[in-house]
Amino acid sequence: MSTTEQVLDDFIDAWNAGRRPRVGEYLRRVPSGAPRDELASRLTLWLEVAPAPQHDERTRASIRAEPAVQQTLAAVGEAAGLWPAVVPRLRARAGISVRDLAAGLVERFGLAAGADTRAADYLERLERGELEPARVSRRLLDALAARLGVGAELLAGLGAGAGPRAATSGAALFRATGVADPTLHDDIEALSRAALTPAPPPMDELDRLFLGGPDA
Repeated sequence: MSTTEQVLDDFIDAWNAGRRPRVGEYLRRVPSGAPRDELASRLTLWLEVAPAPQHDERTRASIRAEPAVQQTLAAVGEAAGLWPAVVPRLRARAGISVRDLAAGLVERFGLAAGADTRAADYLERLERGELEPARVSRRLLDALAARLGVGAELLAGLGAGAGPRAATSGAALFRATGVADPTLHDDIEALSRAALTPAPPPMDELDRLFLGGPDA
């Protein structure tokens, strides 16, 4: 077995054991040049399909104590829109690209071939804050949390409060008196046009994961 193959095997063993191996440390075990380039390429290929490591509680505690994770935990109490701020950071910490994350979701949920591109688009929209957290299914949250190395409840909490707010309980509703707002006519016409707009096509499994609501 060559040195490159041995180092790759050592990395995989450490990953599967939940020891959080650092890619840079393993690359430095082989000479620079062609051997290191080959190892980097093979590590990249393996990480694209690598299973989420099974960390013990002590390791999880160590992860939670890291400054980047502490900043994420502190962000839970801040204003809405936390997913765009912290999900890319969590993904970068896990060493996963959007494409890799999308491919993992397609495999986990047994989605149709070719769904990777749409899944990646949904993930990019999630990271830009263009999706309502309340519409994301719990199954998807569980899958994302496992891949990003955080708890599903934490991930859900990061999205809590985002999106449009519900009307305040007990708020009074008033009927217009006198001359109505001149823009009301335009609003009614817009609503009429919307009512005549054909219904959107039914959602498939991927749509339901990102848009179907918690129970989808």
